[in-house]
Amino acid sequence: MNDRLMKQVLAKLCGMSTIIIMLAVLIFFAVVNGMNGINFLASENLSVIVNQASFLVIVGIGQAIVILTGGINLSMGAVMAFSSVLCGGMLLKESNMFIGVPIVLVLLTGAATGLLNGIMITKLNIPPFIATFAMMYTCRGLAWVYLRNRVLYPLNESFRQIAMGRLFKIGGFTVTVPMLIAFLALLLFFWLLRFTNFGRKVYFTGANPVAAKFSGIQTDRLLIIVYIISSMLAAFAGMMYVARLNACEPGLATKTHFEAITVSLIGGFAMSGGYGNIWGVAGGAVVVYTIQAGMNSLQMPSELQTLVNGFLIIMAVFMNQGLINRKMQLENDLSEELTEQKRRKRESES
Repeated sequence: MNDRLMKQVLAKLCGMSTIIIMLAVLIFFAVVNGMNGINFLASENLSVIVNQASFLVIVGIGQAIVILTGGINLSMGAVMAFSSVLCGGMLLKESNMFIGVPIVLVLLTGAATGLLNGIMITKLNIPPFIATFAMMYTCRGLAWVYLRNRVLYPLNESFRQIAMGRLFKIGGFTVTVPMLIAFLALLLFFWLLRFTNFGRKVYFTGANPVAAKFSGIQTDRLLIIVYIISSMLAAFAGMMYVARLNACEPGLATKTHFEAITVSLIGGFAMSGGYGNIWGVAGGAVVVYTIQAGMNSLQMPSELQTLVNGFLIIMAVFMNQGLINRKMQLENDLSEELTEQKRRKRESES
């Protein structure tokens, strides 16, 4: 009994791997910066970190739902750039167009690229890596052709509020519009994945696509919908990025798809599919931006930052995936023990 209780406790702790890693990173940089007389955990600094992480949360959710199905979306950064520059002229300060129109067009552009990704993967049987890799170059190329090295700025001030708006303060911590948007997105997809048939189908398809198809799930249709949602989230995140930058340019978000994958993995999603909690995306995004903010506060040279950032992210992903595997092993052991107990009970009764 004690052994079983210990396994249950360890499984719970391993399930909190993202929180453990997030706290470890925060404490590490708090101590290192504290040695240099910098209060890294000041509420103003934490507010900046969470605000920046909010942008990555939107993209991370889009990547996470694709990873849940056992796929990957490498076109997210390019979709962000293409959809934004395509409607950039309507977002300019001198434009009198109602901002709802370009926002809808941006989302429709994202949906179209997601639809093409889904069709290539399900109907043409192109692996997700190759299909989205091709879409990445296509969207990035179209963005460059469309703008021809131009940069569109400044943007409509009303539109910029989705990235720059401030709501209220709690002490020195400023709650911003991006934080609210990210939180609402997390709530929506938590409900969608946990409490709806669509969410259950996503998990089932990722865990065992063959069994999902034989059970009657239209897996092709499901995957197309997932890639549409993923690209729409990328397009929306693109709007938030250009609103923060106050400019549209085709070189936007060249590394965002890698950051989104990193956020998902640190957040506890398994690349094999069928495993992960959407709230982990928020923790993963905070870890990524905490590392960047910590190195900036230490005034590290940019080339050294790249090296250290890569090393720390690899360590965080490695730790998290190890804890996930341990949690799954403990849960399997507990399940086998419970099955064995039931079998012995039936034998004793008979």
